[in-house]
Amino acid sequence: MQSKANELSNILDLWFAKSTDPLIIKQMSMKWSFFLIKDIIEIIQIYMFLKSINLLNYRNYQELFLELNNQKLIILGDNSQGKTNLLEVVQILSLGKSKRASKDAQLVNFDADNAVIHAKVDKGLGEELAIALMIRKSGRRTLKINEVTKKPSDITHKIYTVSFMVDDLHMVAGSPSERRDWLDSILRQLNIQYKDVYAKFEKALSQRNSFIKSLVEQGVYFPNLNDSHREQLSIWNEMFIEAANTVTKYRKALIQELNPVIASHYKNISGKEDALEVSYAGTELQEADLDKRLRVDFIRSYTTLGPHRDDISFVLKSHNAGDFASQGEKRSIVLASKLSEIDLLKAKHNIRPILLLDDVLAELDESRQDHLLDAVDSDTQVIITTTHLGKHLQKWSENAQIINIKSGEIVEKALLGV
Repeated sequence: MQSKANELSNILDLWFAKSTDPLIIKQMSMKWSFFLIKDIIEIIQIYMFLKSINLLNYRNYQELFLELNNQKLIILGDNSQGKTNLLEVVQILSLGKSKRASKDAQLVNFDADNAVIHAKVDKGLGEELAIALMIRKSGRRTLKINEVTKKPSDITHKIYTVSFMVDDLHMVAGSPSERRDWLDSILRQLNIQYKDVYAKFEKALSQRNSFIKSLVEQGVYFPNLNDSHREQLSIWNEMFIEAANTVTKYRKALIQELNPVIASHYKNISGKEDALEVSYAGTELQEADLDKRLRVDFIRSYTTLGPHRDDISFVLKSHNAGDFASQGEKRSIVLASKLSEIDLLKAKHNIRPILLLDDVLAELDESRQDHLLDAVDSDTQVIITTTHLGKHLQKWSENAQIINIKSGEIVEKALLGV
């Protein structure tokens, strides 16, 4: 990357030095226009950096001002002091929502009506992005980007993150919803349109569920549907099938892209040639598929078939890893999946996503710790929470920025190794 940057710098020097010569300008434009556009963008994105986080009444933080001055930030503190809350803030800036809160009211301090998140992002070459988000207990949000009011949903695709939490270690054998959420979170960051695609699906699902539930509440069940009921149901089915199949196509396309990457990472981590792949247990729907499930749908008063019920499994050595893999193999699979997320986001956006590690290193053995930390490029911004600086961090954290959190306040700042 540095050699390409130097080459680009030399070209720009020549460009500006000769810019008064129309012939040189024309020749340079023809020869280098594609190169310049592509690589200027790449350089800008490579050095994107989260510079600061300021909080007001966010969870247990009444007020916080944090300047990030290093690619490596280590957040020290005992449990339940607010370390994970800081990582959650970065997730919200990236995904627009928290993975830990079902309602915005959970994000607001008990003694306040709203919380405010303010962050600054260095996008490179002097361009800075200021993000201000107000979250109300009522669920209403207000977003400003560089002092301009935006739709709250516009917060996404300003920064990109890959998070690795302790709960992620249970993803392989956990509930299908955990694996669906994992896949959908990747898709939301890879494709800006997927947020709307999934919202359309959720709306169609809600409408079909509401219709079925309304009939059940009226005492109308599957065998007693009249022509009018069936006609209305067919309309909801059509909308649901279209939206559901779009989600399924996105998911299957991602898995096809993901499989060679995750297989390669797993082999490197395990040191074995064992084959690993991600498998999607779900198909594109037709109305006949829904008809076969109508009796069950009416019994349960909701739609029992579709992307919201599909499962994603990790297949290791031709067997479902959730059922047969050892604990060590499961942890290697999760680690491989996280490293694959980083690779896919880098390939898609030409940017190294911010890596968020929440107390997870202590749960990995030394070999897996090394694989994770060695895979992090020096230009990758990493934010780690931990209760103590163990051996695994001592050898990695040279010149890292370190802060100590206690009861929602920064009580100590330090630089390790300087």
